[in-house]
Amino acid sequence: MRLAEVVTNARVFRRVLVLTSHGIIWRGALLLFLLLGNSLFAQRPDDLVGRRATARVVGVVDGDTVDVVLAGRRVRIRLHGVDTPESGEAFTQQARNLTRVLIFTRDVRVEGKDVDVYGRLVARVFVEDVDVSHALIEAGLGCTFHRYVSDEQLDAAMEHARQAKRGFWAPGAQRPACVERELASSRRLAIATSDGEVIGNVSSRVYHRPTCKNAGCKNCTRVFLSAESARKAGFRPAGDCLAASARAGDSVARE
Repeated sequence: MRLAEVVTNARVFRRVLVLTSHGIIWRGALLLFLLLGNSLFAQRPDDLVGRRATARVVGVVDGDTVDVVLAGRRVRIRLHGVDTPESGEAFTQQARNLTRVLIFTRDVRVEGKDVDVYGRLVARVFVEDVDVSHALIEAGLGCTFHRYVSDEQLDAAMEHARQAKRGFWAPGAQRPACVERELASSRRLAIATSDGEVIGNVSSRVYHRPTCKNAGCKNCTRVFLSAESARKAGFRPAGDCLAASARAGDSVARE
């Protein structure tokens, strides 16, 4: 090999080393950014529960899930008290479109209620004086969600949508799964409140008042005439809203 070729190859080799080292540095910087970013986005919004704050809506995932920027921090919100059709169900896109029309790129008032198992802030969201959860249900594009919340205004909104045959309540419309769930919940509620009855979970062997947040669970299928009859059958008061009264010696029938 001639001297000129050796020199040229040496220069190329040094350039490859420089580019490779730069590539390693950039890849390291990118990895660090991603790790820091993930840790920031993974921060649970527990500090926002029980608080009111103003936020800007920067994304609409679906009808009942949105992304906001709140005090310089991006937070994913699951709308409180409403359940819109899931992906693949009828009226999914209509529900998302209504949420976009109402609040996308707008400033909203956020009232934090809880943090769900996915780390999302469960919150009521208002734009001016409009409750987004209420608006979705009244438009026939969302169901109530008695498993987590009992709200007379949301119940009334769903009944208005049914009577007016809006959205998926229209004759012949394909209805999402939440409709049957909530209708079944309403039937259990009507039965159980008629004589002070309680609802038993046949899996965990606890019983609930119909107004307890977990009374609509999938295994809550056994109705007892009274709390006493539930206890005699081997059921115990649920911890969500009955345990305290049970410890105080108060029966469900007298509440």
